[in-house]
Amino acid sequence: METKKNLYFKKNDGKRIIVRCEPECPFYMRISKRTSNEYWQLVSFTEDHTCNRRAKNKQAKTEWLAKKFVPMLRHTPEMKPNGLIVEALDKWGVKLSKYQAYRAKVRAIEMIQGAQREQYAHLREYADELRRSNPNSTVIIKCGMSDIGPVFERIYVCLEACKAAFANTCRPLIGLDACFLKGEYGGQLIAAVGKDGNNQMIPIAYAVVEAETKDSWQWFLDLLLEDLNNVQQKQYAFISDQQKGLVPAIANIGAHVEHRLCVKHLYGNWKKKTRATVVQDWEKAMQKIKAINEDAWKDMMQLPPSMWTRSAFRTDTQCDLQVNNMCEAFNMAVLEYRDKPIITLLEGLKHYITVRIVKQKELMLRYRGNICPRIQQILEKAKRAVGGWFPTWHGDNDFNLFSVTNGVDTYTVNLHTKTCACRKWDLTGIPCCHALVCIWHNKADPESYVSPYYSSGLVLVLLDLMVLFWFSSGLLCSNFVVVWFWKTNFLTCYSYIIMPSNGPKLWHASNGDPINPPIMRRAPGRPKKKRNKSNDESKGSNKLPRQFATVKCKNCGKLGHNTRTCKGKSATDREIPKGGNNINRTKRAKTTRVGGDEGETPIILSQDSQAPQIQDSQIN
Repeated sequence: METKKNLYFKKNDGKRIIVRCEPECPFYMRISKRTSNEYWQLVSFTEDHTCNRRAKNKQAKTEWLAKKFVPMLRHTPEMKPNGLIVEALDKWGVKLSKYQAYRAKVRAIEMIQGAQREQYAHLREYADELRRSNPNSTVIIKCGMSDIGPVFERIYVCLEACKAAFANTCRPLIGLDACFLKGEYGGQLIAAVGKDGNNQMIPIAYAVVEAETKDSWQWFLDLLLEDLNNVQQKQYAFISDQQKGLVPAIANIGAHVEHRLCVKHLYGNWKKKTRATVVQDWEKAMQKIKAINEDAWKDMMQLPPSMWTRSAFRTDTQCDLQVNNMCEAFNMAVLEYRDKPIITLLEGLKHYITVRIVKQKELMLRYRGNICPRIQQILEKAKRAVGGWFPTWHGDNDFNLFSVTNGVDTYTVNLHTKTCACRKWDLTGIPCCHALVCIWHNKADPESYVSPYYSSGLVLVLLDLMVLFWFSSGLLCSNFVVVWFWKTNFLTCYSYIIMPSNGPKLWHASNGDPINPPIMRRAPGRPKKKRNKSNDESKGSNKLPRQFATVKCKNCGKLGHNTRTCKGKSATDREIPKGGNNINRTKRAKTTRVGGDEGETPIILSQDSQAPQIQDSQIN
């Protein structure tokens, strides 16, 4: 490889090694093993080369290339095989095929991260180290038994920092979703994600399972609720897509559990959605849909309204979320780890959550304000929508009961219970434009009426004492700014940190049998790296979806043709021939030239035409 010559082993056994070059090249090297001593001796050597350098080299073996590629791929593991081909040609003058580069990359990645099969054998040691370094964390491995020993099926991880932060400081709404893994053994990555006080995602727990089924979802939800309820008892709500196994799994928890469906997935099926927050507006919107398409209306009514319309959502979650974007954001954030071996994947997820906790804490420490920044933007937008609304105080002693009108619509507002008839304040915990008019009528600060999930500005110890006082005195917490939404509460959410763990060299040996990789679940053909996209999604990064399949003419404004083919007729006006559009084209008729003296017009005869009549006067 160093001389860039195409050398090969003509003989390679226990007695001799013979190295030759090209057939016409005189290069020859023979090494023999001495019988008396255990050493090898160079017997014959001809160093001269008469051959030319060649780009292809038989000694470019996978193992040798992998060792050379390790330093490069350790820093840039995302390098494509084409990049490795260029590097090999530049450094050693060897031109690799795409498959050679691919095999060398796979082997080099195994050297860096460890082989996939070997990582499953050390999974118990990793789980023990995670429990040791992060006390009260839950790490559960489920295996099936076979003739070769335990076979991996599932692993569930819920770190103490994640579940304590969510249960103590966040709204009780959990997003559930799964994404496929791109590694050798496949599988699904299940994740539970919540919303923090700044309306950003906060991971709660994750698991690697064999497939997205009812049994795997039920197993994951049972462990998740057990972990959260051990921290703090709450009535949790869920939002997800319409996965067949997930919907019945949530229904098995109990009829009291609120389950919302992501309208983005419903929109992909219905191409319709409503933004109504009150039942009356929702009913009007449904009647309009029924008038347009009754089949679509029947399809939408098959699902309970509490699953997908804000007008039927409960208000105790203080969240009007209709889309499961927080789970989609998490899946996108961990995309780089989804093709890694099992321990590398789990450690990558842990590293991502650790870095995110630190980043969120640093950003909020630099922010000056009592309300989290995203919530402050929503509040400012509501303030700009106040114009045209006029409050009327109804004479109560506490100045809490108002009616608000703009001359057309009228809504009732109760500042004591922090409710409005439009239900936007009830659902989000952020005062709507109707409530802001009443708050300004009392010359009060709107920020003090924001739900405690978003606010900040009090010392944590003082807040704890106030909460104890409210409960002991029988006062409702809803009359005050709730602790969970203050900026201080946001910092409390990210004050729970993930403790560092040691590497494999310091792991204690496990007493159990080594875990074998899962049973392969691979479909025929090349493994897919990309998910199947829905009809309304772009098929490529540089291609926009074609929303309108019918072409519209800019000349006449009609559908069915463009300006170039416009003849003043639309697609419906065209007459389709009897044989359809795929009729055979008529062959071009052969023509014959008759006559043609200079100054005379020649006569063109077609194959099917008759000869013209020639007068006697025309004949000389």
